[in-house]
Amino acid sequence: MKKDSKQEIAYQVIRSRITEGSYVQGQRLVIDTLGKELNLSAIPIREAIRRLEAEGLVTIKAYSGAVVSFIDENEYFEVLSTLAVLEGYAVTLSKASITDEQINKLQEINSQIKEALQKFDFNGYIKLNKEFHLYSIKNCPNKSLFNLIEQMWQKLDTIRRLKPMYFPIRAIEAIDEHETIISLLAGNDSTLEIEQFVRQHHIAAINDAENNIFKN
Repeated sequence: MKKDSKQEIAYQVIRSRITEGSYVQGQRLVIDTLGKELNLSAIPIREAIRRLEAEGLVTIKAYSGAVVSFIDENEYFEVLSTLAVLEGYAVTLSKASITDEQINKLQEINSQIKEALQKFDFNGYIKLNKEFHLYSIKNCPNKSLFNLIEQMWQKLDTIRRLKPMYFPIRAIEAIDEHETIISLLAGNDSTLEIEQFVRQHHIAAINDAENNIFKN
């Protein structure tokens, strides 16, 4: 097995355990223990942890070594605020070339989001919500903008997974707002209207977080 592939295995395993909640905030990541468990030497484990540190999922502390990062409340709000602006604009760029097939796909994803909510499937809700938003800007001609938004979503849903008590109080409202986004994309509404609505959709999530998630 190549060195790079060993590092990738370690990276994917540790990362998935963090984002899925198997490893909780502040938990130590002991290289020797992980090496024995994954049947890998310390080198690929250490390199994987460095990658995770660069992504903000792991923090290296003096005397403690690598630990799962704690949520940065300010970063959460910054990411949502950035998405409100960037995604609002990206949706307007995507609207001109959206197809009926893509509209149907968005409706299908939103139905799946509703099913996940009804089943209290937290991880499924997060995954599908991200899928909906990224699919809504699928036709964005500015690929740099799309890639930046994709990175923001990756960071956002990682933060949400790391916050065990997180479940959007306004989840039902959010699903209804998705329906409005679909209607705006399919209709003849102005691009300004859809941009403002998408921004407000994310701002409502910020208000929800301030009032219900990071209140204490």
